[in-house]
Amino acid sequence: MAADRLETLLRDAFPEANELSVEDRTGGGDHFQVTVASTRFAGLPLLEQHRLVNEALAEPLRDGTIHELRIKTREAAG
Repeated sequence: MAADRLETLLRDAFPEANELSVEDRTGGGDHFQVTVASTRFAGLPLLEQHRLVNEALAEPLRDGTIHELRIKTREAAG
């Protein structure tokens, strides 16, 4: 399942995340909502936080696994 693959990629990229979820928004396996709360985002603007998530998911974005991606990020308490 694509959501499992995405979650694995995100957990590898953000092992310190205290909240991480991947939701298949439509049930079709290509529209996703991801949420990541990480101490790694400390002091970073939202755009940079989202860039880090996009980098973690670069391969499924490139190969078409992800058609639409909604990202929610926030700094986690350290």
